[in-house]
Amino acid sequence: MSRRTIIGNLIAEQLAAANSAPPRPGSADAAPQRVAAGPVRTMGLTLDKLELERKSLEAALAAGAQVVALDPALIGGSFAADRFAADGDAAFEALKASIADHGQEVPILVRPDPEQPGRYQAAYGHRRLRACQALGLPVKALVKPLTDAELVVAQGLENAARVDLSFIEKALFARGLEERGFDRATIMAALSTDKTELSKLISAARAVPEAVVRAIGPAAKAGRRRWLQLGEALAKPAALRRVEALAAQEDFGARDSDQRFQQALDAALRSAADRAEAAPHRMVVKTAAGEPIAKVSETDGRLDLSVDRARHRAFADFLVRRLRTLHDEFLAEEAQPRQPRR
Repeated sequence: MSRRTIIGNLIAEQLAAANSAPPRPGSADAAPQRVAAGPVRTMGLTLDKLELERKSLEAALAAGAQVVALDPALIGGSFAADRFAADGDAAFEALKASIADHGQEVPILVRPDPEQPGRYQAAYGHRRLRACQALGLPVKALVKPLTDAELVVAQGLENAARVDLSFIEKALFARGLEERGFDRATIMAALSTDKTELSKLISAARAVPEAVVRAIGPAAKAGRRRWLQLGEALAKPAALRRVEALAAQEDFGARDSDQRFQQALDAALRSAADRAEAAPHRMVVKTAAGEPIAKVSETDGRLDLSVDRARHRAFADFLVRRLRTLHDEFLAEEAQPRQPRR
């Protein structure tokens, strides 16, 4: 089945489920409990690059369908996480308030759980599901058997319709699907993206250890370039240790995600700067004629003097013999009273 066909069918059924009417009491369709879905005020679905015909959308809207009211406790999330849990999410709080005041107007899409009879997995509408769970309300849902591929494509449709899913959330979603064995065509369909952009997403997700990403969070203002910059810096063990130590600090989680990202990036890059600063300072000692006779290097509070014995053996031996005498001369000089400056 082509990407266009999968998405077209799913969109059509989603839209058809929007304006449902309740069944007659006592009818065969009355169980589980059925409720009318509110009118669709906006689906906000992004159809980038799909070019679905308007007629198919109009037909789907006109067809109508029934949705069911399910206990949110019976619905689990998708096996492919696509969004970080966030405390104090203003958009989620607004959604929850809207559902509390006006009810759930757009149903979610679920499939029967393939491993747990009587339970369901959410494909579309995870935030609405969480809001209903928080409010103690049944959730309106369209139940449809879906393959794993159809589930992640439907899940991707929800993400395509949103503007607040960050780059790194998409990147981890893409990498997670690839690690579960989905082919690139299915992952591109799930993310409504092309092969080039998908490669960039997966590259970014691989560049930064997931534990670091989770500690930082979605970082909505950080795009691909900055995440790859962080990943490149973290390839060096000293930078990774510094960022991990930063993430372990108690007050790290108190900052917002974009601040955490910037601090992590600064810490990673500072590791590189520290190494450059700690690089040895070298000096070459030359004769009056300009011939090198010794090299002096200073690093980490240590002074090293080296002489090429193959070329200056006699001078090297002379230095070794004179070291103790030179030190005695130094001590004698240090013991003399210093003349005040005029």
